Amino acid sequence: MRTTVTLGEVTEGITCCHIAAENDFVVVGSSKGNLYTWDTDTGTVAHMYEAGHKGPVQFAQVYNLPSYGRCVVSCGAKDHTVVVWDLLSGEPRALIEIKELEHAKNLRYDVTRDGARVVVWCTDSVPFPNLVVVDVMSQNKISVYCHEGLVRQAVFTPNGDRIVSSGNDNKLQVWDTFSLENLVTMTGHEGSVLCCAVNEAATRVVSGGEDCAVRLWSLEDGKQLLAFQAQDEPIKTVQFSSSGQKILSCDVTGRVYVWSMHAEFLTNLMRRYADNISAVTMSNDMKLCLVGCNNGRVMLWDVERRESMWEYTHHTGRVEAAAFNSMRDMCATAGADGRIVLLFADSGKQANSFLGAEEPMMTVQFSPDDERIAGCAADGKLYLYQTAGSSRKPKAVLRSNVARILNHVWSPNSKLVAGSCSDGTMMVWNASSGGIHSVLEGAAAAATCCCFDLIGKLLAVGTVLGSTLLYNLETSELLVELKGNASPLKEVVFNQETSQLTTMCSRQAAVWDVATASKIRVFDFVMDKAGDFKSPPHPYRWAVAHNSTVLFDHESEALVLDMLTIDDPLLRSYYLADVQTIASGFNHRKLLVWSAAGSNAPDKFHTTHDAITSTHFSHDDRLVVMGTQDGNVVVYDVVHGETVEMIVGHQNGPCRCVKLSADNREVLSSGADSKVVLWDWRKRAPLRIYSGHFVSIGCCDISAQGNRVVSGDNHGMICVWEKDSGNSVQTLPLAHSKAVLSVSISADGSTIASVGADDKVSIWNVDIGIELVSLTAAMESHPLYCSFSPDGNKLAVTESNGNVMVWNVAAGCQWYMIYQAHKGKVTGCSWSADCRKFTTCGTDSVTAVWDAEGGQPLFKFNLKAGPLTSCAVSPSGLYVAAGSTTGTLSVSNLAMASRSTPEPSFLFHWLATHELKQSNFLWMRLLAMYPYLTNVQDAQGWSIALHALSRGNAEVSNLILDSLSNDCGILGLISAVPFAIATRVKIHQEETGGLFGGGGGDKAARPTSAWGGGGERSGGARPRTALGTGSMADGNKSARRASLAFLGGGKDDDGQLLGPDMRQNSNLRDVLVQKSKASFSQNLKKVAVEMVTEARDHDQMALIQNNAVALALNSKSSECVQAVLDSAASNKVSWGSYHAITDMMPSLALRYPIMCYHFLAALNLRHLGDLEVPVAVLKGLDRSVIRTAPIFTNVKNLWQGHLKLHEVKFGPQPYAHVKASMVRLPYACSIGRDSLLQTLVESDVPVKVYGTPTLRAIIKHKWRLYARRKLLVRSLIYVFYVIMFTVTGVLFSMENHALTMSQYWATAAGKAHFIIDGYIFAQTAWYAWTELSQMYAIGLSMYFKSYWNTFDTTMITLVLIIPPLHVIRLTDDAGGALAPMIAFAMILVWFKSLFYGLAFEPFGPIVNMVFQVARAIRQFCVMLFMCMCSFGVALMVLSQYSQFTTGRPEQFSRDGTQDFGRTMFTMWRGVLGQFDIAWAWGSTWQELSLIFFSGFMFLVQILLLNMLIALMREVYNRVKHTEEDVFLKGRASLIVEVETLMARKQLERYANMPPYVHLLTPVRRGDTRERSGIEARLEKLEQMLMKLQDALDQGLSGPRGQGGGGPSGPSGPVGQLITGDHGDGSNINTAGLTQEQLNLIQMQAGKLKEMEDQFPAVIRQLDRVQRSVNNQELRLEGVVTVLRDIENLLRNQQPVVIHQENRPAPRRGSILTEAELEAEVKRLLGKGEEKL
Repeated sequence: MRTTVTLGEVTEGITCCHIAAENDFVVVGSSKGNLYTWDTDTGTVAHMYEAGHKGPVQFAQVYNLPSYGRCVVSCGAKDHTVVVWDLLSGEPRALIEIKELEHAKNLRYDVTRDGARVVVWCTDSVPFPNLVVVDVMSQNKISVYCHEGLVRQAVFTPNGDRIVSSGNDNKLQVWDTFSLENLVTMTGHEGSVLCCAVNEAATRVVSGGEDCAVRLWSLEDGKQLLAFQAQDEPIKTVQFSSSGQKILSCDVTGRVYVWSMHAEFLTNLMRRYADNISAVTMSNDMKLCLVGCNNGRVMLWDVERRESMWEYTHHTGRVEAAAFNSMRDMCATAGADGRIVLLFADSGKQANSFLGAEEPMMTVQFSPDDERIAGCAADGKLYLYQTAGSSRKPKAVLRSNVARILNHVWSPNSKLVAGSCSDGTMMVWNASSGGIHSVLEGAAAAATCCCFDLIGKLLAVGTVLGSTLLYNLETSELLVELKGNASPLKEVVFNQETSQLTTMCSRQAAVWDVATASKIRVFDFVMDKAGDFKSPPHPYRWAVAHNSTVLFDHESEALVLDMLTIDDPLLRSYYLADVQTIASGFNHRKLLVWSAAGSNAPDKFHTTHDAITSTHFSHDDRLVVMGTQDGNVVVYDVVHGETVEMIVGHQNGPCRCVKLSADNREVLSSGADSKVVLWDWRKRAPLRIYSGHFVSIGCCDISAQGNRVVSGDNHGMICVWEKDSGNSVQTLPLAHSKAVLSVSISADGSTIASVGADDKVSIWNVDIGIELVSLTAAMESHPLYCSFSPDGNKLAVTESNGNVMVWNVAAGCQWYMIYQAHKGKVTGCSWSADCRKFTTCGTDSVTAVWDAEGGQPLFKFNLKAGPLTSCAVSPSGLYVAAGSTTGTLSVSNLAMASRSTPEPSFLFHWLATHELKQSNFLWMRLLAMYPYLTNVQDAQGWSIALHALSRGNAEVSNLILDSLSNDCGILGLISAVPFAIATRVKIHQEETGGLFGGGGGDKAARPTSAWGGGGERSGGARPRTALGTGSMADGNKSARRASLAFLGGGKDDDGQLLGPDMRQNSNLRDVLVQKSKASFSQNLKKVAVEMVTEARDHDQMALIQNNAVALALNSKSSECVQAVLDSAASNKVSWGSYHAITDMMPSLALRYPIMCYHFLAALNLRHLGDLEVPVAVLKGLDRSVIRTAPIFTNVKNLWQGHLKLHEVKFGPQPYAHVKASMVRLPYACSIGRDSLLQTLVESDVPVKVYGTPTLRAIIKHKWRLYARRKLLVRSLIYVFYVIMFTVTGVLFSMENHALTMSQYWATAAGKAHFIIDGYIFAQTAWYAWTELSQMYAIGLSMYFKSYWNTFDTTMITLVLIIPPLHVIRLTDDAGGALAPMIAFAMILVWFKSLFYGLAFEPFGPIVNMVFQVARAIRQFCVMLFMCMCSFGVALMVLSQYSQFTTGRPEQFSRDGTQDFGRTMFTMWRGVLGQFDIAWAWGSTWQELSLIFFSGFMFLVQILLLNMLIALMREVYNRVKHTEEDVFLKGRASLIVEVETLMARKQLERYANMPPYVHLLTPVRRGDTRERSGIEARLEKLEQMLMKLQDALDQGLSGPRGQGGGGPSGPSGPVGQLITGDHGDGSNINTAGLTQEQLNLIQMQAGKLKEMEDQFPAVIRQLDRVQRSVNNQELRLEGVVTVLRDIENLLRNQQPVVIHQENRPAPRRGSILTEAELEAEVKRLLGKGEEKL
């Protein structure tokens, strides 16, 4: 821009400036009321207009008025006048005063384009009309009161016939200019409407307000069309562009946004074709829109003109994707028919039709140079085509046989194409040669999307876990992993500057700073039909709560909300069912489309068959194969909703079972015709028929990673074949005595599980043909179906009573049981590929989705399709399909189902940022709508409870956990981590075939079963939840090898060895770095890359991150930890969640010992049932029978074998009624450093914790299992050791110490003494070794934490020195150190025996009591020492002046010299009563000495000793109360020491201990029922009255049958009535009672009895009164709220807006107190001191 003419300067200040329509004059208004006009050609002042306005000029413009000619119309800001000036003469032609607004302070004006009318409004809150329309020609005025409060703006439409006004009442009004009749009222703003504007066509109105939104309205009917949101400050100005295609908005901070009206076209398009469109894309300039439809039609729209340019049908099925080239002259579409069609954009004619695969082509994209087209098919291959030329075949087909390619992207220079694979790897190819540029690893789950930055240096990859990985493509280095999205990512895209990365999923969009890898902003998309989550924009977390379509532009972070909802509850929109992206340009401009429209009900496909017997999903989440009752095999496409193929598979009966192979090419079926057939379903031809059965076959299965097929028939025979060859691998003819109902084979094909009609459930080893384990004992009813998880770790078995049992194959135990999963039989079960979810179905027509780790329910769908026969979940967990007896296939979309519920992280954020009362109300209402909302998970597996606990928010945590009822058992404290497939890469030389070969390397051996490594766990370790496979060497590894082939390339000339086997410590990165430097060389075509997949071992941290207890501990919030523990103690958690608690008990005990104690005290044993056991069986057993078992169901089978009940003789015999219960914590009896018992012993938990039911059972079981035997043996050995050391002491005291070693050896006593010394030294050395082993095992600090260990160390060190010194006769003479050492060691050795006595029942409690009493009197010992020391030294000082001739008294001196030791001994003798005071008579200070000695004896003998007696009595009572707990703690310490000193073989023996601890305890029933306090008092009173009546009958002489009288008791009736120690009426003295007193007592007793009978009615009446009072208080609160609003309205004439920072603190109570309510009502009604 440049300055053409300088007009001049206005000294008084310019207030307005406008240029005439003819561009010949410029009109300027000044602050003093003057006007100036300049000639634009000459730049000189044309005229100056003075004295027209008193004050600033607000508006001035040149118009052509019919009566006045060319004139200037000006409006004053303060003088309320409109002046018409002659342009040339400067004379005023008309002066119009706005007297209607003369009392208003602030006026605003708007003038029609012809200048004929002026609208004037005041921006003050006034009671009189606040808008006036002035006719300039006639000077007529009309006025109206248009808005409550302030009028913010008023504008004319372009033709001037209507006025649009906005105000503080949140409304826009449309008025007729001539009559000011209200035509339309527009409501929708959530605050004052600050500005508005009208487009040129007068069809649209745009407005902005305090809600920070720009809203677009229809001027005709007032409907709100769109809402634009990007600014988080109020909008002060809005304006249309001259073309009407753009909107400008400016907020109060000065930020300006330009909005495109293309959004209105897109929303109209989606609303109009919601049930038909399937793909949408935009051209680079946003002027063309290409639309694909479900019926194969393709439409091209002109966005600006909003009309269709052409429409043709180019596909026979759904159009899956569409794309423009960079020049927008060509476009391409991909369809379900497997073709990519190249079209001319101007005419819509076909330029080429490229052939693809038999599967649908799911994506299409032009290269940036427009020379190639890439498309990804549903079969997981990437097809490359040349745009120029007539060839229809692909130039190259890029694939990975290890995984499927899900998405692809071109590099900016068109030289590379990258594909994201289902195993998490990222393949990058050279587009021209097809060579592999690099293989990027690091993702733990499937990669769903990818994007290059603008220069092609960075590659962003999104995964199904919601994480994003950033790679440096030059070095193939993983830079960072960004975690934070709530669901699987749909799109990742960089901005133009590569400074920000936006990751978009179906629930939210997150904006990241690339440099710091930190999250900048999050946009949460929430389906909000009730308006619960509406909130103002937030700079960091923006809740986009809407009930229609939302468009999100990542570049500007702007939102467009379609305000017209689709009111069709039955809408089945493919396009709006999930989040979509509309690309405009190459890669860096994509529009996210999110919609809440449509129905979430399951899709139903009604077949013409009688019933569906079996269903199974393909590995690409697209196909479902069904077996029907009439023998057909049906392949159904759930994505496109159509039947793909139908095969008449079994003609002589129903098709019982069907399974799809891993590559989706083959279908295995079995039927009543005794055939097992492998079909090529596309050709409808059988590939192989497996022979071996002769009767109806009820079930079959195919291994996912292996090459085996299994089937079971009605005679109970199971056959296993090789899939490809059909050779028999194993036959189990007598697997079941009745029909085989279900079989399941592990992924590697080494293990099978079977369920029979004989109620038998077995797991078999295929290679050996033996039964590994029988699960029949774990069944509570008839088993019906079984299914292995893909990782082989778990086996789910369904039952006829509605239960589902999950067995941990690796741990060999029952993992959890889901009770009453369905109402009726559970007929089917299926696992997702990542092993995070499994689904079940039943005869109640319900499909349920469960978390695989904790067993908590996630979703339940009532299909209402009749009894269900089978179900299948897609590998990614996206779809759940179920077949019914009515022939209906119901498909539920989990993504759509979860879309209706708020996402967990967002919901937590919303609850945490609002008041507790409001949050509680919303949470309870949502929980009533969605019963399993507590367990709904995000992509990471976190529920809202985990989010609240991880952030340490105790308020939200308590709100969530307290909302669940006790004993509900549905809360999940742990969620499953994904079963990961790690892909390692081998790059090696290929002599021939180049990339076509794919071989190389030795063939992978068959992986071993999970049972092979089951016993190889290290000692003391146990399977931590899902970590069972992580501790095995090769337990669950599955190997699949394949080559990444490039089809259509040239032949290889030679090869180059790139590197060795690429494992963990290999140089894969260095190799790829070197090869990336020559990535476009033709030599890359000569390299073969071998991909080997194997099960990735789970990291312990992965499960800790999904453990609610671990998250609560990590948050360092004790309230959160307490909330979790309380929910577990109240049985609110699922059965699988107790594994999570067991895992974190060590950390809990170390950090919160008191809390750990209270939790264990509240955690009662689970009652499993009652049994009747013969007394002969229980004879000889203790009070309770205890054992461990791998199951916790079917109590009778559990105890029958253990107690050998089958050996009990029949016939009449006495039985005992016993109660069966179990410890709720699994693996509570585990052994090792992290075991529960050792952790509690080493922590500071209170001693009472050992008396809890859980710890009592653990200690008892371990004591009986191995500790009792070991400690008994060690005790006997130590007793012999003590005896030998005692003999040594005796011999040492009797020997002649003058003899030398040889001389003493010559005697018989010497020989015996030396031999005993040798034994003592050897035994003590062994004790020293055990102590060192224990010190090494538990650590030095923990070792010396126990005073017994310090005692042992001292004793062992001393005893080890004594034998060598005695043998060599060192310090053995008189006065030597050996004698004191032996004496001191003798005491230590004998007292050490008390340690072993702690563990045994008769002696242990006594020893503990002695220790506790000794510890309790330490204060007494300190006080006694103080007395002895003070008085002893005082008497010692006085005795120095003794008058004895022989010296000082011997009590205080030795050999006449002062001696402190003798003095203290004398004082001790005085304490014991042995003293002689004769010395005092010869002392110079004999009186003072006697006083001191008397005072000492008084303090000691009278005060301290009597206090000691009272103290010991109190301590004894207290110790006796905790005697058993202290004893159990001592026993636990001994058990831990035994475990620590166990050898490795012993540890391995007990390491595989079953996880569940079971008990049998006798049922003890009381003789009297429990009574309340009042009932007990009444009973005592009745007993007393009976005794009194007996006394009266005997003449007030005592009870019946006794004569004589007793001594008189205390005076008064009460004192005479009750005497004795207890005061319970048992001792009666009736000497002073009369008949009147007795009648009075009887009357009072009757009244008490009547009151007791009336208590329930009184309590019920009090409840009614309380409810009535609560309702009245709630009504009064509502009245107070209304009165406050009325008060605000009368005072301010507008609502009072209280900002969040100024909002008063929330009240702690839920309602006002009665006094507060009364005072507030009086104040508002004017009856109090404060009146309105």
